[in-house]
Amino acid sequence: MKSIRQTFKRKPLCSMVLVMLAALPPCAAYAQKKPTVLAQAQFNDSFLQRKEGKSLDLSRFKNGNPVQAGTYRADIYVNETWAGRSDVVLRSIDGDPTNVRFCPDRAFLDMAGIDFAKLSPETFATIKQATPESCLNIEELVPRATALFDNSELRLNVSIPQISLRRQARGYVNPDSWDRGVNAAILGYNFNTYRTSTPGSPPNSSYYLGLNGGVNLGDWRLRNFSTATKQSGGKIRFQNTATYLQRELVDLKSQLTLGDTYTTGQFFDSFSFRGVRLASDDRMLPDSLTGYAPVVRGVAKTNAKVTVSQGGNILYETTVAPGQFEINDLYSTGYGGDLSVVITEADGSRTSFTVPYASVAQLLRPGVGRYSVTAGRTRNGAALQANFVQATYERGMTNSLTLFGGAQAANDYLSAVGGAAFNTEVGALSASVTQSHAKVSEQDTRSGQSYRADYSKLLKDTGTNVSLAAYRYSSSGFMRLQDLLAAKERIAKGPLGSQIDRQRSQLQLLINQSLGEKNGSFYLSSSMQNYWNRDGSTMQYQAGYNNNWKSISYSVYVQRQKELTTGTTSTQYFTSATMPLGREAQSPTLSANVSKDSRGGTSLQSTLNGVLGEDNAFSYGMSASKNPGSSNSSVNGQYRAAYANVGGSYGYGSRGTTQMSAQASGAIVAHPGGVTLAQSVGETIGIVEARDAEGAMLNTAGVRVDGRGYAVVPYLTPYRLNEVAIDPKGSSTDVELAMTSQRVAPRSGAVVMLKYPTVSGRSILFQVTLPNGDAVPFGAEVLDGEGNSIGLAGQGGRVFVRASNEDAGRLVVKWGQAATEQCSVQYQLPPRPKDAKGIVFDTAEARCEFTPQVAGKKPDVKIVGKAADPGQSVTR
Repeated sequence: MKSIRQTFKRKPLCSMVLVMLAALPPCAAYAQKKPTVLAQAQFNDSFLQRKEGKSLDLSRFKNGNPVQAGTYRADIYVNETWAGRSDVVLRSIDGDPTNVRFCPDRAFLDMAGIDFAKLSPETFATIKQATPESCLNIEELVPRATALFDNSELRLNVSIPQISLRRQARGYVNPDSWDRGVNAAILGYNFNTYRTSTPGSPPNSSYYLGLNGGVNLGDWRLRNFSTATKQSGGKIRFQNTATYLQRELVDLKSQLTLGDTYTTGQFFDSFSFRGVRLASDDRMLPDSLTGYAPVVRGVAKTNAKVTVSQGGNILYETTVAPGQFEINDLYSTGYGGDLSVVITEADGSRTSFTVPYASVAQLLRPGVGRYSVTAGRTRNGAALQANFVQATYERGMTNSLTLFGGAQAANDYLSAVGGAAFNTEVGALSASVTQSHAKVSEQDTRSGQSYRADYSKLLKDTGTNVSLAAYRYSSSGFMRLQDLLAAKERIAKGPLGSQIDRQRSQLQLLINQSLGEKNGSFYLSSSMQNYWNRDGSTMQYQAGYNNNWKSISYSVYVQRQKELTTGTTSTQYFTSATMPLGREAQSPTLSANVSKDSRGGTSLQSTLNGVLGEDNAFSYGMSASKNPGSSNSSVNGQYRAAYANVGGSYGYGSRGTTQMSAQASGAIVAHPGGVTLAQSVGETIGIVEARDAEGAMLNTAGVRVDGRGYAVVPYLTPYRLNEVAIDPKGSSTDVELAMTSQRVAPRSGAVVMLKYPTVSGRSILFQVTLPNGDAVPFGAEVLDGEGNSIGLAGQGGRVFVRASNEDAGRLVVKWGQAATEQCSVQYQLPPRPKDAKGIVFDTAEARCEFTPQVAGKKPDVKIVGKAADPGQSVTR
């Protein structure tokens, strides 16, 4: 049944033509000069099953499956690589409608990547002199080039010898093909509420709302990132993390940003500012020529709240289930700035640690440059602010050397940095020196240096990956701009105000070591830093081992931390094992772990996790734990709907403590077609428009077309090709998608509109017979009342058509030109119940009358029943 449905579409599919008409050429029609052999081809209908004495007229296929002249919006593929979407002009040659040729213009040839310098002067002159009415021949312009237009896929396949093309880097996407998107508004939200209750104490509740909003108008993008938090008995605290207006400058491969945002922190420490920035955007470069945010890992004893902040601003807050957790989707706020992580357990206890946030060595390809110019006013929440200007530049000199430098200037402050990055056999290394000059007061002027070295290396022979090793040392007179502002603010409060904590040295190290295919892997991370004007140092390191035994995975983890203020040291040990409870795709997994804290004793924990539903939309977890002096049990669940993600948890402790939480995240998108609800969205998104295709699935988990015919693709990669596909499964059988896949290369922050044309009509499977009771010939063409070809007859006279939305109509079945080789069917169907659309298609028996007998006759159609799925028929 499925093949029959695919066969009888409004435009016959080439795959079924091949099945029914043996030895026919491929469906793709030549858009170049018509080969002579095709014009003379004849086909023997003896290959088709038919009754003796009956024949089929196959003359319409003598030129393959020809395409009509006209202008088509199609995808352009050059040597099997997508080059963009453009209008394709096909014109008839010498007035012959079967002799159609593709007519390129200069803009198309440039988009295809043809190197005009390699063409002959005469050929190039012909291209320049061409008018809109001209029809150039690509085979004559470029030797051995061909163009083949596939009407069924709306795709033009162009083959051009490599010698005639411009040299372009792998992954190159023509900027002319970058889609700037449509005017739209976006509001993303992430809500979390957390409540704990302990006998004898009032309940404690906290609320968090993260908002990510924006408006797109033309090439401009307005974005706002803000958070609102509230604790029991407290007031709502609102923080504006960033609000800025941005647009790209394609010719400069740069982004222009105006408003409140962060400096990059690449060579100078990152801080919030209000002003303007013009900086290179490496995303506009091909992959072969080109932020960073660390992964936050930790362990929760109960259903806990995890808060991640940077510089006093909350970046992320969520509720995690008991056990190990990993947060790997933080927004990048620059190249530097340590992250503070706070874990709040169900009983109110809190643990915290710091995650280093720094970049690897900077290396660029030869000839590639990167720049950033920023001017504005600091915005760090303090009373004292300063106007500043900052500029940096990097340049790849050779394969082994990159030079970089920059300067930062403000009132009473000046600093400059210079350095180099090296690509060596022993790893990537960068070294830099920063010189600062700061005037703290009329009597206090300081100068100093800060030295920094970064190292990165993957040792393939040993499987060792030193992904980050950084060391920085600052002399006693070195001051950052933030240090100067803090010192001036403290001087105003007292004579010792200038005695601020200034970093003296810092060491960061992250090593991953593979121990072989069956021996697991080992990792080590460490950070240490100390300060001028303060004794002692902070220290933190983590070490872990991971491996698998059959279907069981296990890990061992240890963390040691020393606090600067108290000088105390704590150590935590953790071991866990996870195994699936079954072999099915949705089998739950059971985890067990043991943790020991040097200050809190030993904890035991068991957790059951699983997923349910189509697309694994529902996930759940149950946990039981025993801690020193108490025990806890909890449940949690999350549901990923097409329009939002929701979840909740509940926990109970032996001491009567309870914990409850609820989460919701998603987005609201306003676009030219209306307002659509969506899952959580990223920076760049797409809007799919497929009218009447409610329920159709996209190639993004959980995303379906809504009742208005729209769906939001939550994540697209800017300046790269993104394929967006629709699976009609789940949509009405009365709707046919003219195309099911498109490619798009959006600009950064764009909301691109992807329209998928649909054909709606009542789906009917006819069993068509002739007046003598024989089935109409296999392969006969079926036309609607207006003469449009809408399908072919299958075996046994089965004809699947998608008629108009009217209940009555007329079909013409032709297998030749004679009056005895064509007949007509007039049908009148009973109205279909409204609730039946999308659930069933109609089946009917129809007698096909020869044309002279049709006039004045009542419809001769017998309704057999309705089929709920292909191949099922219900007789009434």
